[in-house]
Amino acid sequence: MKRLRLVAATLAFVGLTALGNLPARAQYASEFFPAKLVKQGTTTTPWAGPGLVVLQVEVFPDGSFHVVKVIRTTNKGDVAAALEIAKTSTYKPAHRGNKPIQAYYDYTLKFGKSVVRSGEQIGGGALGHIDALIHAGKYADAKQAASTYLLAHPGNALALQYLGIAAYFSSDYASAAQAFDKVATIGAPFKEAAAQSFAAVSVQQAAADPAQSLLYAQKAYALDSSPNSLYALGVAQFGMNQYAQSIASLEKARGILFAQKSTPTATKVAIDSHLLQAYLQTGDSANSNAMLAELKTLDPTGNPGAQFVAAFYLQKGVAAAKALKPVEALAALDKAAAAGDPKMAEAAYTQAAFVVIQTKSPDYDKVRSYAKKALAIDPNDPEALFARGVGEAGVGVVYHRADLTDRAKATLKKALALAKAGNNASLVLQIQNFLKHLGS
Repeated sequence: MKRLRLVAATLAFVGLTALGNLPARAQYASEFFPAKLVKQGTTTTPWAGPGLVVLQVEVFPDGSFHVVKVIRTTNKGDVAAALEIAKTSTYKPAHRGNKPIQAYYDYTLKFGKSVVRSGEQIGGGALGHIDALIHAGKYADAKQAASTYLLAHPGNALALQYLGIAAYFSSDYASAAQAFDKVATIGAPFKEAAAQSFAAVSVQQAAADPAQSLLYAQKAYALDSSPNSLYALGVAQFGMNQYAQSIASLEKARGILFAQKSTPTATKVAIDSHLLQAYLQTGDSANSNAMLAELKTLDPTGNPGAQFVAAFYLQKGVAAAKALKPVEALAALDKAAAAGDPKMAEAAYTQAAFVVIQTKSPDYDKVRSYAKKALAIDPNDPEALFARGVGEAGVGVVYHRADLTDRAKATLKKALALAKAGNNASLVLQIQNFLKHLGS
């Protein structure tokens, strides 16, 4: 007898890009200009010898600054001199468009017989070249250059952020999120792209890795509390079975997006679809019905709401069947079939047929009825055919009807041929074993 077929109902998540354009690309590529060194300072402090010191300088919009910390050094005896040089230097603040903004400047000094400014600082050299590549739209080259730089300078925060934003502009959100995730404090020019990268990957991973999805969504929201981040947070919370929190996040995102006339219909469908799923999980039938009705209005030619309702009840039916509760399983599967999505209905009817088969005293007429409904949707579904064959064989035995037994064998042979054509080895074996049981 065929083991219970468990239909895995996949609640497909709509991609984050459904929430609209990603404005960080234009904002970074055409408007941001990093802080620069205007004049290198001097030192009266002697240095120990050859070495390299990298300092982080925070440059404020008015040109004032603060030497934050030593990022790294190859000779501790050179640090005091480097700090004095940094404190006596002058800097040009970063700009977004024509507006000066606060930003960090990595100041690299090489010590030998004299002091030279390395080509590693933002305004030129390796990092400046990466920045120029990004502004020129050469994102693949920028990614390669940043990756090469990081081999020699592991953990450099600015290089990681350049790598992240270059990956983001290339729509490689996974690589972008990985790069940004290694930065302790993400700079203002990179925050929006980092948030959107974390949000995009969070949505992509919600089903496969819910815990990581939630971490990324939380990072996205901490950087930018936009509807995109709220949407990702709601989806991630759903993946972690935090349905009440998911509803709160999604409802907040929905309130913002639905109030904007420019919000695309696809965005509204995405939000409502996820809210529908969350309401179903909490047993909120009033809001579930409201979302279902609104989805039909938003997308009258499609049927996204029916898919999610059917998937929900299909999962409930599978769970009840596994728990050996056939009455509950069949009630849920009937609701899944009635939701209005043909493919889900076929799966539900086929599943129901096998639930009946697995009962202590199977009603083979009922098995045939469910299988017949599934085959009315797809006459060539090998599993539905298998269920029908089992039902026909059972009725033939109960009523001693050889004609039904012969019909069962013909149905099962058709199911076997289709299973073989679909390379479904497990189903092939089950059908063959049942045919042997019938003496064929």
